[in-house]
Amino acid sequence: MNGLSLAFKIAWRDLRGSLAGLRVLVVGIALGVAAVAAVGSVAGAVLDGMRGQARLAIGGDVSVRLFHVPPRPEHRDFLRAAGTYGETAELRPAVRRADGAGRPVLVELKAVDDAYPLYGTLGLEPQMPVMDALGRRGGAWGAAVDRSLLDALGMAPGDRLRLGVTVVEIRAVIQAEPERALRTFALGPRVIVARGALDASGLAAPGAQVYWYGRVRLPPPADASAFAAALEQHFPDAGWRIVDAGDGVPGMERTVRIARALLVLVAAAVLLIGGVGVAHAVAGHIECKVPTIAILKGLGASGRLLFAIYLAQVAAAAALAVAIGLAIGAAAPLALRHFGPDWLLGPGAPVVQPAALALAAALGLLTTALFALWPLGRVGRMTVGELFRDTVAPSRARPGPGVAAAMLAVAAAMAVLLLAGTGLPLLAGVFCAAAGCAVLLFLGLGKAVSLAAGRVRGVRRPLLRLALGNLSRPGAATTSMVMALGLGLTALVAVLTVHGNARLHLAGTLPRHAPDLVFIDVPPERGAAAEALVAGIAGVERVRRMPFLQARLTHVRGEPLLRDQVPRDVAWAVRGDRGLSWAAAPPAGTRIVEGEWWDEAHAGPPLASLAADVARRLGIGIGDRLTFNVLGRPVEVEVANLRAVDWTTLGLDVPVLLSPPPDPPPHAEILAVQAAPGALDAVEAAMREMLPRSPAVRVAPLIGTLSAMVEGAGRALSLASGATVVAALVVVAGGAAASYRRRRREMAMLRVLGARPRQLALAGAIEFGLLGAAAAGPAVLLGTAAAYAVVRGLGPDHWMFLPAVPALLALGTVAASTVAGMVLARCGGFTLAFRE
Repeated sequence: MNGLSLAFKIAWRDLRGSLAGLRVLVVGIALGVAAVAAVGSVAGAVLDGMRGQARLAIGGDVSVRLFHVPPRPEHRDFLRAAGTYGETAELRPAVRRADGAGRPVLVELKAVDDAYPLYGTLGLEPQMPVMDALGRRGGAWGAAVDRSLLDALGMAPGDRLRLGVTVVEIRAVIQAEPERALRTFALGPRVIVARGALDASGLAAPGAQVYWYGRVRLPPPADASAFAAALEQHFPDAGWRIVDAGDGVPGMERTVRIARALLVLVAAAVLLIGGVGVAHAVAGHIECKVPTIAILKGLGASGRLLFAIYLAQVAAAAALAVAIGLAIGAAAPLALRHFGPDWLLGPGAPVVQPAALALAAALGLLTTALFALWPLGRVGRMTVGELFRDTVAPSRARPGPGVAAAMLAVAAAMAVLLLAGTGLPLLAGVFCAAAGCAVLLFLGLGKAVSLAAGRVRGVRRPLLRLALGNLSRPGAATTSMVMALGLGLTALVAVLTVHGNARLHLAGTLPRHAPDLVFIDVPPERGAAAEALVAGIAGVERVRRMPFLQARLTHVRGEPLLRDQVPRDVAWAVRGDRGLSWAAAPPAGTRIVEGEWWDEAHAGPPLASLAADVARRLGIGIGDRLTFNVLGRPVEVEVANLRAVDWTTLGLDVPVLLSPPPDPPPHAEILAVQAAPGALDAVEAAMREMLPRSPAVRVAPLIGTLSAMVEGAGRALSLASGATVVAALVVVAGGAAASYRRRRREMAMLRVLGARPRQLALAGAIEFGLLGAAAAGPAVLLGTAAAYAVVRGLGPDHWMFLPAVPALLALGTVAASTVAGMVLARCGGFTLAFRE
């Protein structure tokens, strides 16, 4: 304790007035901590806001969903016994004016019972009780509709709307709907009616594509998650999708978590590059303190005491950097609350996110320790003579094995924090492995550049010879600066290349493969006639028809498939009701990766073809038996083959294709049409005349929505990756400052011998231009390779090499490095920005 007290006392006295040498440490760590804290705080606040509104979003504490068929009486009895029970139905029919004028409009229809809503309030204009707006009065049921439907049909409250075979009266306009607070996408205007109106319309006939929701409001202090688990165990074969408010908002939570993980990893890259600046700053700080260290060691100070003294100084600077970064990161949710959309943060969502701030602080301190231990470890290993000679002949003393072991332990702790903090351990593990390989690669490259510059002989131009000498001199920051520039440029090339591929896929490739129109709810008995009608219209290029119904996978190899057994990345394919179809022959373009397709005349037990990516994540192989709940009945199938499915084409594909059943269950068909833009109206008109109850969905707006999402994600990741370049520039500045401090006597001698400032600036430009060129080439190759792996993983046939992206970034890096070298040399070793 006496030794620690002495170390802290000396460290504090020695640090006063000399903190300037650690400015690069403060800037680099503060930048990285701010990035991690901001991403984690914003994502945490958004998730807390969603969880706060989860009951509104799902309509109850627990929600169960069935497709085609409503809950059975025993289901309703069990749900009613738990609390207040409400039941709704949702479907997408086409509606039109009661007088037949105008064209039908596809709407999202919801039919509710007397208990609706269990949470929140249905906002109506004019204000009235829900059942006053929807109940039967004057011989007609009521309806509440979106104003956009009134505009589309030229109607007003009081007019009547044809809904299937019945007519409803529009009595109110929907202003706010509890279950839609966090939903931003819809296929049509909203229409809300009473359950009796839906029964009278004939739209919910057996086999119709209707989602049936049963929702429960539990009395406190009941546990929604426990009730959901009990519900699944009590009715393992019910075939429903269960959602509880404790899980947050399905779909949106997963999207936010993935975005948070990606941005946290990019922010960790910023912190990693900032760590290189830590090494520069600590080495430069130690260099300035060499006379003091030599005197202390001459007076009998031990290596352990010296290590503790300067470790305390570095810790003080790191604490300041972490405090600055946390303050910036903690303010990010406040900015989001003031400038972001109202639905993103609920009114009760906490702004301060302690877990995110703790993760950022821990990563900041560990990064400082990782990069500071090596230069600090050298202090105690140098003799007094080596310390006094260090200014002219840098010592080759290396830290002991204890320092190396501590660095490995710190690196392992950082990896564990990233694995636990991102929530996606596989993604974080890949990042840690890739980051480690990239660091080693660029460290080796920097060392190779330094060695190569020192072995160049016969250079006659003095400025080039001076630049090469600066790159290879003892104590030069060549290795670390190449690593910093390389890591930053690699991240930026990878992100921009992936973003460019996504944009081109959505703008060019996807429209060529995706259908232009999709007609749903086509009656099977009219499907062939509808296909022939559409195929005969001028401008139609391709028509594809397929049967479609929804089913739920309930058992794998005879064992129930429970919610906690499904990996998150394939949960969309097997949780709840999902699309299922059948075909005698494989669809055009199908690629079988395992097994064989069945004979077209197959008449035996049902066989199944599964999407290979889904099957492998679930551990399903050829010959396994699966049980599906189809319209409330179990159907067992055997897996015959696995096929590659490209989900990014928006084509007509489903995770499960069956062999044609001899007696098909009640179902509908889907008709997908590719046509020239001028033919789409004609196709819609013909189908509207033939099948008025089979609405059309135009795919172009979906592609537009996806494009907007890709643009937003691309901008966010590009900005985050740009921060890695900023961190790299901070590192370069710190390395240059340390380098120029070491050779300030040489620069003074050159000035005395007649060297002009312009010549020194040109030598600096050559030096840093060579550094930028050395880092740019491998970074472009590595970033492009990383982008290729990501794009090929998403869609095997969508990779497009974009030479302009890496070429411009490489040229920009070389140009920026050249200009930076000129400015730094002109300023006499960056003394204007980093005064000693």
